[in-house]
Amino acid sequence: MDAFVTALRAFIVRHGHDTLIPADDLALAAITERYDDFKDLVHVACPPPSVTRLVLNKSATLEIAQQCGIRVPRTVTVSNSDELSEYVDRFPFPWVLKPVEKKNRLEGSDDKSYIISTANDVALKFPAGREFSPPMLLQEFCAGAGVGVEVLMHQENGLAFFQHRRLKEHPYSGGVAVTAIAERPNPALLDSSLALLRALHWEGVAMVEFKVNPNEGSAVLMEVNGRYWGSIGLPILAGIDFPYYHWQIAHGERPEVPKTYAVGTRWRWSVGCLDRIYRLFGGAWYEAASRPVRLHELLHFAEDFSPVIQDATFTLSDPLPSMAALFHAIKFFIFPKHANAAEGIGPLAKRSDRF
Repeated sequence: MDAFVTALRAFIVRHGHDTLIPADDLALAAITERYDDFKDLVHVACPPPSVTRLVLNKSATLEIAQQCGIRVPRTVTVSNSDELSEYVDRFPFPWVLKPVEKKNRLEGSDDKSYIISTANDVALKFPAGREFSPPMLLQEFCAGAGVGVEVLMHQENGLAFFQHRRLKEHPYSGGVAVTAIAERPNPALLDSSLALLRALHWEGVAMVEFKVNPNEGSAVLMEVNGRYWGSIGLPILAGIDFPYYHWQIAHGERPEVPKTYAVGTRWRWSVGCLDRIYRLFGGAWYEAASRPVRLHELLHFAEDFSPVIQDATFTLSDPLPSMAALFHAIKFFIFPKHANAAEGIGPLAKRSDRF
């Protein structure tokens, strides 16, 4: 960590940067731990540690949400695999098992999330005696569409709002968004998001994630991402430029945020879509639940890659990064033995915004 701080400080001074923006949860955790090393050097685009830790710790976030009257999944905290067997008969399957907080991978933390379908899965994936560091949250599985409500907070007021719905995720059972659509903000979800962010005393950008049951219309809070999210290109394409407004606030300017945006704008992360297809027709081939998904994938392939859907990274003004990522992905698909797909080393290795 000391080497990281020294190198980053030197980089900031050398290039004259005035704003530091953590771009994923691991960066957010690292900056939070060494906040005092940067706060006098640059504007740090996240709240102080006492606030940020409440979002990095999912258990703390859920507790505050409950105090705000927001529905959350049924949840218990487990510290080792032996505790899981205690819930086999009293916690209905399927389960979602996720780390209670984000920690630096170099510290040996278990940062994976799992969906557990049966008691046999528990025994196979979590043999007796395994310690969880950090502890894990055992949650009920909440069916529904992933909906993100994005807000730019300043002095406990929401200055900019946006809502998107995930159309497809990778893995198919639930994960990062690979296609999404801009939606009109749902008043109830927006009110819940603002209430939660105010209770957290949040300053800056955040995405409040919900699962919305399409049949009942009910919503359950998943978590809060206290940093920019993987689909940040979608609100920008639709007319809400969160990074620019954030920069303006940091430099004492008052953003002029449009009152509306282009609802219906669709967004695609092309490499993620290709990797989803690759896994569906590869590692997930023998999973019964993947069969109808594969059929749907084939029927809608042309639609998903329609030119009317905005690509997440490709721009004519700067095409090389997107082309390099696509080349890396194709190389991985052709020569998978050179990477460990089970460990996420491949096209998705750099994506970290999970549900």
